Amino acid sequence: MIKGSCFHLRHVRKEDVLPMLELMNHPDAKGDFLSQELMLPGVAEKKFEDESRSKEQFETFLIIDENSKMIGRVFHFKTVPYFNSREIGYGMFVKNLHGKGIMTEAVKLLRDYLFNTMLINRLEIHMNVDNIASEKVAINCGFQKEGIARGAIFTHGKHRDIAMYALLRDEWEKLA
Repeated sequence: MIKGSCFHLRHVRKEDVLPMLELMNHPDAKGDFLSQELMLPGVAEKKFEDESRSKEQFETFLIIDENSKMIGRVFHFKTVPYFNSREIGYGMFVKNLHGKGIMTEAVKLLRDYLFNTMLINRLEIHMNVDNIASEKVAINCGFQKEGIARGAIFTHGKHRDIAMYALLRDEWEKLA
């Protein structure tokens, strides 16, 4: 468990998979920028089983509030095989908690955890170019914009551009 100011991060447990899936599939959690595709229960259960054996490919932490309620998630995964990096992803399940700094704090906790426990040199965050809230999270966590990947994702019936942000280990060390 990783402690935050008013929440904690913890790994997904078997009993969390279906409630988390319901939250992830809810339109409010997907918002305007994520794919509207729904994850199947069997896919979520298999992903949990695979992830519970090794964090090499993917690792998810739930954001749990003071009342033991799932309010969001942060995760990291291996992207390009030859990069010494991980990509970070995140999402809030509770719409009225947006803009309160919870996700920024959760990403900082994950960022610090990864640099402190893994021999990586780079963290990345990618987001839809119109997702200003996600961009603020990246900037507030010390990430720098590296560019735009044109037409990189397909969501809401269109190909969309992705803003790419990264933080290097030596830049993170200067933040401390």
